[in-house]
Amino acid sequence: MTNNHILDEVLLKKLTLVFLFGFQFWFHVESSVRDRYYTNAESLTKPGHSVVRLMLNHRNDGAFICHLGLDTYAFDILLQLFAGVYPSKSRTGRPRSLGPDMALALTLMYLHNSMKQETLCLLFGVTSPTISRTKTLGLDLLELIFRQDPHDWRWDISWPSPSKMARFNDMILANTECENEPDVLKGVFGFVDGLNLPIQEPENEVEQNAYYNGWKSGCYSSQVLVFTPDGCICYVRGNCPGSWHDAEIAVKLYQNLLLPRCPEPYRLLADAGFPCTKSYKEKILRVPKKSEMKKLQVDDELRNRWKAITKHRQAAEWGMRAIQSGFGRLQLKLPADKAKRGQILFVVWRLHNFRTRLVGINQISTVYFRKWEEQQEISNFMNMTM
Repeated sequence: MTNNHILDEVLLKKLTLVFLFGFQFWFHVESSVRDRYYTNAESLTKPGHSVVRLMLNHRNDGAFICHLGLDTYAFDILLQLFAGVYPSKSRTGRPRSLGPDMALALTLMYLHNSMKQETLCLLFGVTSPTISRTKTLGLDLLELIFRQDPHDWRWDISWPSPSKMARFNDMILANTECENEPDVLKGVFGFVDGLNLPIQEPENEVEQNAYYNGWKSGCYSSQVLVFTPDGCICYVRGNCPGSWHDAEIAVKLYQNLLLPRCPEPYRLLADAGFPCTKSYKEKILRVPKKSEMKKLQVDDELRNRWKAITKHRQAAEWGMRAIQSGFGRLQLKLPADKAKRGQILFVVWRLHNFRTRLVGINQISTVYFRKWEEQQEISNFMNMTM
């Protein structure tokens, strides 16, 4: 075989390899392009004629509550604050696609619902990158507003004073029916429970192990919340690793239950599963677990006591339901990044109080606060007529 033939064979093999590699690369690129589906600007109605613009213009309370979680009155109050810090131009100096009211509506709709980003594109008439940037900016601005004035009564989360504890206990006692309930519930001013929220799996192995919850077989963020009878949150410790026991998360809460922050006879009501050491058994009222009941001599008085506790501890479940139904985003996996997740939770806790105090849609408030309010009005009327 001549040298020319050998060179021709080598060249042919090289050309074959180049062809095969080129074909594989072309096929991969074509497949990638075919799989990339997105909503472009030509497919959308302009923001000024979008579905959300129409809703904002019509100002129907029912539609606002359904899609944003706030009525028009509460939305306007928040919008006034939001518009004051909303930059009119983007970093490039161009006017923003969405005005302050649309940007606030987008942020609230994102938190209130679990819909995909593509759906938000159709509702607001802007592309996915604009939705993403505006949502991030909206969360930043809401956090800024809430941090600038943390003790504003509309969204304040703070441990109640003894005088408020007494008022909250009156609200609970106003909803008692059985003879033994007032004695059992004396001093109770709030309801405590834990909440686990799913998160995306962290890339870091150590962090992944910390947030992995064996009971739920996934990565979770844990929190402990205390609700008062007016439906608001008065204490929260959140964004903790899902592997932590409720007792670890509640350490700071236990400290709040000591003097001088929680004088006698004030205490909290909890579910049977909430951890409570002997040191705090007088401060956290709960029904014993089934394993603990076997060791106790149960009589009618003790059964009636447990019935009273069981009847009222469901208020903690109402509070958790208000959080999860009012903010559908929490039903999806939250970001793996702790700071981003913490920002969402920080905003959600305060929006919950804002909504409860200004809109008033809350089952705890309906059961306890309104009944107490009715009794106060009757009492005041009777005093005036005497």
